[in-house]
Amino acid sequence: MRVLPCVFLALGLLGLSACDKAREGFSEGFDTAFKASFRESFIGSCVKSAGERGNKSEEERKKLCTCAADGVMKDTSVADLQDQEKVGARIGPIIQQCLKQP
Repeated sequence: MRVLPCVFLALGLLGLSACDKAREGFSEGFDTAFKASFRESFIGSCVKSAGERGNKSEEERKKLCTCAADGVMKDTSVADLQDQEKVGARIGPIIQQCLKQP
């Protein structure tokens, strides 16, 4: 009779372990999707904004904005990317660096 409760306990622990892995997989999937969406949106907004203010060709604007997006996203967590103040504080120096690239 003691074997049956032990079996249920073992199955329960195994089930909880699987939930943690599923949650971890969901979180990684969310982060990947968020970063892809963030990058696409950032580049699109940047190209549009740069076009309204500057004299660069669309190709030059896309190159600059792609560089800026990659710079902002480098080593940045999803939580930090969701914080507009943190992104805004970092963007100026990153754009200046991107402007120096050939």
